[in-house]
Amino acid sequence: MPEPHRPWGPALLLVLLLGAGPGRAASDLERCRSLREQQDQLAAAAMQAELILVRQRREEICPELSRQAEGANANKRLYTPTDYDALLACRHRSEELLRQRHAVLYRNRLQFPFHTPTGAARARQADRLAQQRKQQHCQRVGA
Repeated sequence: MPEPHRPWGPALLLVLLLGAGPGRAASDLERCRSLREQQDQLAAAAMQAELILVRQRREEICPELSRQAEGANANKRLYTPTDYDALLACRHRSEELLRQRHAVLYRNRLQFPFHTPTGAARARQADRLAQQRKQQHCQRVGA
């Protein structure tokens, strides 16, 4: 019995499986890496805005401990004994004050609360990029 005529044959299947070839795979990888870098930068900026707010609340509640902590971080060679239990208690009080005074403007995809307009905006943008990466199958590409 003669084989049926298949005008496209295995060549078409190979083209469909490979897409536009290695050049497209490289451009997809670069696009995904770029999206990831943008997402990471936005997420870092969002967190930085929140850290500034937390630091401000901590400085209001326990200014002396805050100065000690900042000084120890700035100059590691200069030994300043810090009461870490008191600093931790201060941090907990400042976080409570933050929750009382500032509404949560946005929770990101990881459910982290953002209280500042800048942090919330950047976190939203980062989440949109994460969704875009997912829709474009960037996780599979390795970026």
